[in-house]
Amino acid sequence: MVSPSPAPRRRRAVIRAVVYGSLAAVVVAFAVFVLLRDRPFRPQESERWIQTDYARLPEVRLLQRYVQIDTSPTTGDEVAGARFLADRLAEAGIPSHLERLDGKHANLWAVLEGKSPEAVVLHNHIDVTPVDPKEWFSPPYEARIQLPWIYGRGVFDMKSVAIAQLQALIALKKSGVQPARSVIFLGTGGEEYGSFLGTRWILAQHPELVKRFWAVLTEGGTVEARTRGDVKYWGTEFAQKRFADLIVCGSDLQRLQELREVVQKEGHSAVTGLTLLPEVRTFLQGYAPSRDRQDLRDLFAHPDRVLSDIAAFRKLPAYVQSMFRNEAVPFALHEALGGGYELDIKFHLLPGVELAQVRDQLVPPWMTHGLTTLLVEPPTSRHGSPPDHPVMAAIHDAVLARHPGAGVGPMFLAWTATDSRFYRAAGIPSYGFSPFLIMNTDTFQVDAANERMALPAFVDGIHLYADVLRRLTH
Repeated sequence: MVSPSPAPRRRRAVIRAVVYGSLAAVVVAFAVFVLLRDRPFRPQESERWIQTDYARLPEVRLLQRYVQIDTSPTTGDEVAGARFLADRLAEAGIPSHLERLDGKHANLWAVLEGKSPEAVVLHNHIDVTPVDPKEWFSPPYEARIQLPWIYGRGVFDMKSVAIAQLQALIALKKSGVQPARSVIFLGTGGEEYGSFLGTRWILAQHPELVKRFWAVLTEGGTVEARTRGDVKYWGTEFAQKRFADLIVCGSDLQRLQELREVVQKEGHSAVTGLTLLPEVRTFLQGYAPSRDRQDLRDLFAHPDRVLSDIAAFRKLPAYVQSMFRNEAVPFALHEALGGGYELDIKFHLLPGVELAQVRDQLVPPWMTHGLTTLLVEPPTSRHGSPPDHPVMAAIHDAVLARHPGAGVGPMFLAWTATDSRFYRAAGIPSYGFSPFLIMNTDTFQVDAANERMALPAFVDGIHLYADVLRRLTH
C-alpha cells in the first residue's frame, strides 16, 4: 500500500502491524493452538511433504532466483526484476515489453492473445519494501530454503504470486489451445510507495493497453484455516477502504505530540455515525457461516443490528469494527526537511464518503489551529468490484475443487490497500486473490524481518492459480 507522504516506509510498517496485529491477538489467545499448527501440514500429513525435494522443483527454483534479486527502492533495482520476468516469458515463446522509468523503476507487460481482445490481467508488483539485514537470521536476498520454509524479502509480498501468475500463463501457452479470452501479464514498479510510476503510470500513459483490461487479478486475498486440512474461509478481496493523509507541520514539538496523543486516543474509536455499506454487508453475510461463535454468526448474518446496538458493535473483532466507521491513525513524529517537525495522520475512509467531512469529524480545524496542514488524497476508487463477477465464480469453483467444504467468499479489506483501488477508479473490476493455503502466523513477517513462505503451500498454490486462469479463459 502506498500514498504520497513524507514517511511512507514508517506508515506502511505501522499499517501492516495494525493489520496483522488483529491476527496476533487471536494467536496469543490461542497460543497452544498456534504452537501445534505453525507447520506446513498436520503431523499426520508430514510424511507427504517431507518426501518431496522442494528445493529442486522448477517453480521453487524460479521463486528463489526472483527473490534473490534486490528490487527494494533503497538498495535494489526494479529493472533487474523486470528483466528476470521478461527472460522467463521469452523462454516460453511469449514476447514482452519492458518500460524503464526514472533509472531504477520498471514496468513489464506481455500479452497472450485469445479469441477475444478483452483480457484477464495478472497483475503483480516488482518492488519490495526495504530491509535491515541486521534483523534477519540470514541474508534477506539469499532466499534461503530451510524446509519447509523459504525465507527472503518479497517471498510473500508479492513475488510468490508473480511466479504463480507467470507459471499459469506459461502453462496456458504450452497447452497449444488459443484461449477464449486474452491474458495480460503485468508487473509494475513502485507499489510500496504509491505506484506513481507503476499502476498509475500504466493507467495514464498506456490507454491502448488499458482499454483491453476486462478484469484484474492481483494481491489482497486472505485465507483462514483451522488446520491445513480444514479451511475456514478463503476470501477474495473485492472492496477496500480509501486512504488519505493529513500532514501537519510546526515548530512546537510539544503541541504536535499532544495532537498525536489526542488523535491516537480518539481517531479510531468512534462508536457514533456508524455506516453499513453494501460491500460490507455482502462480505459479512458471506463470512458469517465460517465463524465459530454463534453470536458472531448471528451478527454478521444481520449486520443492521450493529448500527443501533452499541453493545453488539463492541462484540465485533477490531478489524470488523473498522468496516463500519472512518478512522484516523497518527504516525510517529519526525523532523521536517525544512525545519521544525511533521506529523502524518492517515485517514481510513469508507468507500463513498467525502474526505473533508471525515477530517472535520476526526481532526477538526480547531485542533490544528496555528499549524501548517496539507490534505492529500490519491485518486482511488469509491466503490468495490462486482461480487458476482465471473472472476469470483472461477476462484470459488477452483478453490472448492481442491478443498471441498471450504468456506469461500468475498473479502472487504479494511486496514491496508492494494493497487485494486486504482483499477477500480478507472472502472476496471479488480480482485485480490491469494492461492496459498498458509497459516495466519506466516503472515506476521510480511514486510518484517525473516519474511517467509511455506513451500508446500506455494507449490499447491501454483496449481490452483493455473486452474483459476484456465477457468477464466476457456
